[in-house]
Amino acid sequence: MSRNVDPPLAARAGGFAVVLLITAFFGAWWGLVGASALPDGLSLPATLVVVAVTAILLLAAARLFRLSRRSPNSPPGAGSNPFKARAYRLAVLFEVVTIPLAALVLNNAGHPDAVVSVVAAIVGLHFFGLVPAFRSWGFAAVGGAMVVIGVLSLLLPAAAAAGGGASPRSALVGIGCAFALWGGVLPPLVSTWRRAGTRSD
Repeated sequence: MSRNVDPPLAARAGGFAVVLLITAFFGAWWGLVGASALPDGLSLPATLVVVAVTAILLLAAARLFRLSRRSPNSPPGAGSNPFKARAYRLAVLFEVVTIPLAALVLNNAGHPDAVVSVVAAIVGLHFFGLVPAFRSWGFAAVGGAMVVIGVLSLLLPAAAAAGGGASPRSALVGIGCAFALWGGVLPPLVSTWRRAGTRSD
């Protein structure tokens, strides 16, 4: 028989479930970008890893959503929704405006191979804007990692010398950003699972 979960804990589980869904989607996108840029012998195994991690995150999110419903209604004002915070909206607006602008400038300047690296850096910078919205410095760690990955990837060739569609630059950006996202949600996932997941039936 299921038991109720404390309202603050339920709200935390529900909010983090949304974060997991977003991470699963974008982690899968970055991971598949990186996997498709690997040599043929590594592309399929990398794709399977991406699919497996994505499935785990989706299952964890579904579990947390279920736990978040096992609670009486939280009292009014029990907690603010970070997705409605001004800082969150500004961070997303920055991302939405600068990514297509950067892609347009780079393509017109004859550097389309640099777009993926710059996009990674922009996405990383937008994570710093999420710190005040979610009150977590974990977003800064993820953002910093993605910025570093984007910058360092510019040191790699856009295409492998052997050809075959492999791209060291895209592989580093895609796989690196996927691991940055996955690594960023792992500590809070373990913490939330211990505090809320253990109260399941």
